[in-house]
Amino acid sequence: MARIHKYHEINAYHAFMASKVREYTTLPVRKETLRRLKGYKVGGVSYDELLNDLLDAHPPEEFFLEHLRRLKREPRRPWSEIKKELNL
Repeated sequence: MARIHKYHEINAYHAFMASKVREYTTLPVRKETLRRLKGYKVGGVSYDELLNDLLDAHPPEEFFLEHLRRLKREPRRPWSEIKKELNL
């Protein structure tokens, strides 16, 4: 009986810990981009929190409106030119 109780305790613990584990990924950025991001990082804020704060400050609808405005105003350029400019 004690073994069954211990088994359930262990399973409950693992289920609890699994619910606390966050899934992360690697986001490749240029060194200059990382340097700039570090300038926004204050205290113990994680990069995840920082990026979400930056994204929240610029909602998608504002981003797309600005993108459309630029598309109307700026001439189209070939992707090869843009890649060269961004050192990609």
